[in-house]
Amino acid sequence: MNLDTISDKHLHEIERLTTELLETIRKAKVVEPPLIEMLRALKAQAEHLRRERYDAVNPEFRGY
Repeated sequence: MNLDTISDKHLHEIERLTTELLETIRKAKVVEPPLIEMLRALKAQAEHLRRERYDAVNPEFRGY
């Protein structure tokens, strides 16, 4: 999935909402491994891209 054109604000929103959705799925005891893995991958990709952009703009905080 290509998230390069999504704003930082929306990347953060994607992270937050996928976290909430994964928590809701866990609480509901839904067992759907492909869906769960896809949501985890989406969250990880959004998180990585957001951090990468932040580090590019704020090099003094690189790696936090």
